[in-house]
Amino acid sequence: MNLRGAGPCWSAVFCLGVRRLLEGVAVIALLVALMTGGWPATVSAGEWKGEQTTLEGVLHVSNPAEPIEEAKSAKLKELWRLGGDTDDEDEFFGVISQILGADDGSVFILDTQLAQIKVYSADGDYLRTIGREGEGPGEFRFPVGMFFDGDGNVGVMQVQPGKIVLLTPEGEPAGEHPVPKSPDGSFLQLVGGQAGAGNLVLAAAVNAFSEGKFEQTRYLASVGPNGDETARYCQDKRNIETANAVLDDMEWDTFDRRWVVAQDGRVFAVTQYPDYRIEVWNPDGTVNRVIEREYTHRKRTAEEKEIITNLMNIFARQIPNCTVRITDNTKDIESIFVRDDGSMWVLSSAGSRDNPDGSIGVFDVFDAEGRFVRQVTLEGEGDPVTDGYYFVKNRLYVVTDLLQAAISLQAGGESFQVGDEEPEPMSVICYELQGEFLTSSR
Repeated sequence: MNLRGAGPCWSAVFCLGVRRLLEGVAVIALLVALMTGGWPATVSAGEWKGEQTTLEGVLHVSNPAEPIEEAKSAKLKELWRLGGDTDDEDEFFGVISQILGADDGSVFILDTQLAQIKVYSADGDYLRTIGREGEGPGEFRFPVGMFFDGDGNVGVMQVQPGKIVLLTPEGEPAGEHPVPKSPDGSFLQLVGGQAGAGNLVLAAAVNAFSEGKFEQTRYLASVGPNGDETARYCQDKRNIETANAVLDDMEWDTFDRRWVVAQDGRVFAVTQYPDYRIEVWNPDGTVNRVIEREYTHRKRTAEEKEIITNLMNIFARQIPNCTVRITDNTKDIESIFVRDDGSMWVLSSAGSRDNPDGSIGVFDVFDAEGRFVRQVTLEGEGDPVTDGYYFVKNRLYVVTDLLQAAISLQAGGESFQVGDEEPEPMSVICYELQGEFLTSSR
């Protein structure tokens, strides 16, 4: 790398700061719950008042502010919970970054901090731990995601240098899945990955240093069995000027925290900050449709702005002379989930922050055509701002205090607290999703 114009000591500090920043952004990217889904035809009750138009060959599904049906509410049934204030090592977690359900009902929980996967039965009983930290066969460091491949193996993604380690469900090393090469031959950084219908999609980054400037290109791409990129769905660039470094949350908090691969291999992503707009691609990279909803941007409260500013400052302090820039509005969409029946569940800025007491959030539910059907309030224990949500078939897993744990991991011991209450040890709560408008049809 070349940073002419800066002293060698400053250059090293800057590069270290950027590396810590990238790892930090990868940590924050872990906070989004991931879920696969399908795309069958669905007919909704009531009259839809939106419209479908084709612009430059792309179908746009434009929804009004109000859904087709009346709002619904459901009290979630807790099946079991793990972790929390316990001395049982089988229920101790560091930072959970992914939860997957196997065909036999077992539950795989990836822990980024501990660099391992704990496996539980469908009833929450501990079965085994697979994977471990290291550089040997079946080992990895700082894993950020996992998926099941076509052979039933577990693919575990390491951030940097980006690689995918394969394990059998019992934990035996099964080689590695090749990853694309960066244009200049440098190592690729993996931010996450998901698979559906044989389509493996990676969120990846390529970093470039030049005189007075750091540039990162982040993208979503499909990867074939030999590691070649077969389709690129979207990308953007983030820049840091070494003489006047600025971290802008609008630039650094984009699609790589809000995307999902559906069960049929299609890719959904929120690509524009802060708009209520979801792009959908076919596996081959062609655009399938764009789903939009009328929505009024929500302004951050003074407390919310202070929290996000303090969070960004943790990363900014690792880069000399760096300042932060925070937008006044929250993102319209916090996260998206595509379920097995093709429905898309969206947590909006209002649904995640202005939700009723005793609820874990108010979800905007869209049918398989992209039409806004209803809003569903789920009643249970969970906070969509500080916890992680994972929809897996007809279950919802809530990982408590995930944001706090992820920040603490990145901050390296620096004190940082989200909200007024002291964080509890991390727990995993398993809820059953049953009912006419909750049960996935597959």
